[in-house]
Amino acid sequence: MRKVIVILLSLLFVVALMAGCQSGTPAESKAPASEEPTKTEAPAAPSQPEQPSEPAEKSTEGMKIAYFVSTMANEFHQARANAAVKYAKEKYGAEVTIIDGKSDANVMTQNVDMLSTSDFNGATLHIWEADAAKPGVLAAIEQGIAVTSFFSPLGDTGIPTYRSDEAGGSRQMGADAAKKWIEAHPDKPIVTVQLGWPDNREVKTGRTDPFVEGIESVVGAGNYTDLGCYDCSAGADATKEALANILVTHPEVNIIYSEAGDLTPGAMAALIDAGRGKMDNGKPLTEIVCSVDCPLSEIKDIFNPNSSLKASLGLPPIGTSEAIIDLIVDVYLGKVPQVSQPAQEFFGPVQVVDAWNMTLDEVIKWYNEQFGTSYTEKDIMG
Repeated sequence: MRKVIVILLSLLFVVALMAGCQSGTPAESKAPASEEPTKTEAPAAPSQPEQPSEPAEKSTEGMKIAYFVSTMANEFHQARANAAVKYAKEKYGAEVTIIDGKSDANVMTQNVDMLSTSDFNGATLHIWEADAAKPGVLAAIEQGIAVTSFFSPLGDTGIPTYRSDEAGGSRQMGADAAKKWIEAHPDKPIVTVQLGWPDNREVKTGRTDPFVEGIESVVGAGNYTDLGCYDCSAGADATKEALANILVTHPEVNIIYSEAGDLTPGAMAALIDAGRGKMDNGKPLTEIVCSVDCPLSEIKDIFNPNSSLKASLGLPPIGTSEAIIDLIVDVYLGKVPQVSQPAQEFFGPVQVVDAWNMTLDEVIKWYNEQFGTSYTEKDIMG
């Protein structure tokens, strides 16, 4: 009996021991449902420094351009003024205002002086006295106005200039006139005179001197007489008076260069008053006259076999104006420097219009293309 009790007690002890071991095992814990595991954020990328923005390119839309002409009484300048207004608007959206110098150097200078207080963005000048205009030019540039010049480089201002290749054309006319005179009158030496602007450097280097050089290239140095250039800058009446006096003191003069189309009517009037200015079916009797600008009236005389006006330096108004507008826009946009030393000069073509090397049909075609007209032979010759 005692053994049975001992065995039962031993079994109870073992059972109790096993139960104690089970109750000591920790239960598996669970994270609260409401808590999310902590996430580690990636470090932010370092901020990049802001790049400087490119300066906005200037727009030509609404650009205001002052377009100077020495006189609106000249057919060439009228045509190029009209062409400038049209071309600037169509190509660049720019507005052109024509500034008339009225053939007066003082008026031209006053027009330049007003630029610095104007609302123009650009100005293309055509003036006679560079030194007088220089302060106005520099003041305009200081105000941020783009400035260029037509025909005349403006002293040491350094602004860009557009010029026609007048020297080549003048030289050709002088040579051709000399040949024609010698053919007709081999026993009469050439005596030449020029009517224009003796004190203007550009006229002298582009018209006066090359014309005389052309004559000399045919007859040789010392074999002709050059009376020089007479001041006719005041216009046709002054030209008529000057040539009338020359015909009295030097009736032997036989090759005459009128250096602008608005002077030539005065020259021809003086010749006619003196019983001259005529040819015999293309043969010169008393003189040969050459001119510049080639207005419509000159074409009629050039192809009139009985007129002594036989050649004119044709300046293309449409091509000239387009090049002038392109240049002022390029300066405004910074594509061409505003100032450089020496000043940049850009040259354009000319057309010598004469009865010796061109037909009337060829001249009419050239004129219509360059003046924007549609004339026929009947319109011109009657």
